[in-house]
Amino acid sequence: MVAKQGDLLEVRQRGAVMATARLLEVSQVSLFGSVTVSAGALHELCERGVPVCHFSFGGWFYGITHGLSHKNVELRLGQFRTAEDPQRALAIARGMISGKIRNCRTLLRRNHSGEIPAVLGELARVGNLADRVGSAETLLALEGAAAKSYFAHFGGLLKTSEDGTARFDFSARNRRPPTDPVNALLSFLYAILAKDATVVLQSVGFDPMLGVFHRPRYGRPSLALDLMEEFRPLVVDSAVLSMINNREVGKGDFVRRGGAVALTGEGRKKVLAAYERRMATEVKHPIFGYTVSYRRLIEVQARLLSRHVMGEIPAYPAFCTR
Repeated sequence: MVAKQGDLLEVRQRGAVMATARLLEVSQVSLFGSVTVSAGALHELCERGVPVCHFSFGGWFYGITHGLSHKNVELRLGQFRTAEDPQRALAIARGMISGKIRNCRTLLRRNHSGEIPAVLGELARVGNLADRVGSAETLLALEGAAAKSYFAHFGGLLKTSEDGTARFDFSARNRRPPTDPVNALLSFLYAILAKDATVVLQSVGFDPMLGVFHRPRYGRPSLALDLMEEFRPLVVDSAVLSMINNREVGKGDFVRRGGAVALTGEGRKKVLAAYERRMATEVKHPIFGYTVSYRRLIEVQARLLSRHVMGEIPAYPAFCTR
């Protein structure tokens, strides 16, 4: 249970206080499984504009509880007009997907242990095509082809044991449910990243449910899924590789139930710590020239998207690492 005690948030289990945090320092609260929040704590968090994010025990992102902290009606009207204009929506989606493909290519180029000129050339070609594609259907097909090529070589980014055998096997991307530890890590952290993108978009003034690439669907934060595309390889995939290659997680951090693989409680703690380290990593923004963390960078990109939607800049500039 999460409860308020003075200026503190307390995490309690069977009446005992397990952890505390100063409300002044809390930016969001994430609940995994059937964790309850006291009415006093929930009222205080809503008053302060601190979102409460709800996940299943396995990490599936359900939604957010938040107060009325933003009133940017003009931005939402601009967002709705943009989403209703197929060409304007496609122009933004092209930038996001081509940025994702280029970042995937960079991750392979920097970290793959073998010679992979063919796939690097293919990703460069598909990324260039995505910049000029004329329909959302073709862009979706290109994104799928790029993802298939990328994940076909993702296993080559994983270090082997001293005897040359793989500590974790990865052959292809699978989900709902993931059937191996690597896919379990990817799915869990993609859900966390979607939550962070949703929180950022709400803080800027967007409606996270209405996207430009991912089509609207009941309960799906489509714009958050759009915004996170260019950050999937930079944040989640990099964090997963770091955890596995540095032996921060082992097979004991996973459980298998009915063919599905999920993280244990201790495993989730390790993974969240690695994710937060990656989000705190600083990079130089190619447009502004200053150094920011990945967490701050997601907000910068959301604000650039808002400036484009409001007509202040001509195009949305996706973030691409060098």
